[in-house]
Amino acid sequence: MNDTQQKYIGWFLIVLLFTGYVTINNIIFLKIIQQESENNINVLTEKIDEFRMSFEVNQSRVEKKIFDLKRGLHTQCEQGDGSSRHKNLARLLLLVVKMKNSLLREAKFDNHINSIKPLISELDDPEIENAVSELESLKEVDTLRELKLSFEKTIAVINYNKSTLSKKIISNWIRIQDKNDPLRAKFAEIEESINDNDWQNITVTVSNLTHSEFKPWLNKLNGFIVASKNISTIYHHLLQYIS
Repeated sequence: MNDTQQKYIGWFLIVLLFTGYVTINNIIFLKIIQQESENNINVLTEKIDEFRMSFEVNQSRVEKKIFDLKRGLHTQCEQGDGSSRHKNLARLLLLVVKMKNSLLREAKFDNHINSIKPLISELDDPEIENAVSELESLKEVDTLRELKLSFEKTIAVINYNKSTLSKKIISNWIRIQDKNDPLRAKFAEIEESINDNDWQNITVTVSNLTHSEFKPWLNKLNGFIVASKNISTIYHHLLQYIS
């Protein structure tokens, strides 16, 4: 074996070792990313479970109110006071509760505005009528689940746009989620504020979402807030008629 062949073999071994080193490092890097993604999913799952438990507590209170209403209506019917007004109130309350539930829990908003409008006419309540008009003016309402998915997509776009070329290439093969991403923490704050009906805190939180990519999402959030506020207005006013 002459010197030239030895040099070729030497360079080949060097290239082979370097390639192996890069490959091993990439495997380790992807494993770390995968572990971080799994940890992030676990954290998100815990937050969702906490939110679900809180909502179920509120849901049980609403169901109790509906049960009390039905029992009261049954008593009134036995006493000969089963007017259509009370039946309409019961139906209105059920429809409003369905709308509220779908807004917080379902994949799509369950809009009952067309069913509610004829029932509120006999109440002659300007507050309820204004709330219904506000809801009717909304072209589209995203549920909390839809807002979350849209928020995640927006974060992905932002991170992709500001990432390096190598990270963009990797992101085409594997989805990378940074559990410490401050933007993702913002949605957790917004979600908690929604659960507490703390609209003022939401305003403060979204003021920090300055990326232009968030503009369409903020419009969706605004529609959600308008819907939630007006549904709550209708619900609480109906309770005044029932109590």
